[in-house]
Amino acid sequence: MSRNLMEKVLWQLCVERAAKDRFRQDPAGFLRRYALMEDEVAMILDFDVAGLQAAGVSPMLTMGFWQELSPHRDMAAYKRRLGCTDEQSVGFSAALKG
Repeated sequence: MSRNLMEKVLWQLCVERAAKDRFRQDPAGFLRRYALMEDEVAMILDFDVAGLQAAGVSPMLTMGFWQELSPHRDMAAYKRRLGCTDEQSVGFSAALKG
């Protein structure tokens, strides 16, 4: 896993308007610019925030990526993707607890 590269990609997608636009137009094409492994590309394309965090990606970057580009953009959906139950979703956390 290339955690640093995944974090760089997510950071760009969180802060650079041109990167967001390119990703929205062609997500897979945008990611081909980077030397990501196949499973890393899959996690980003699938908005697998739990997998990204398990791979060591910063929870703040996964949350920003979700809020900026996820088709759902809902924080309750983000927490469910992290594996939180409804009871655990009452409070806020950007990260997996474990």
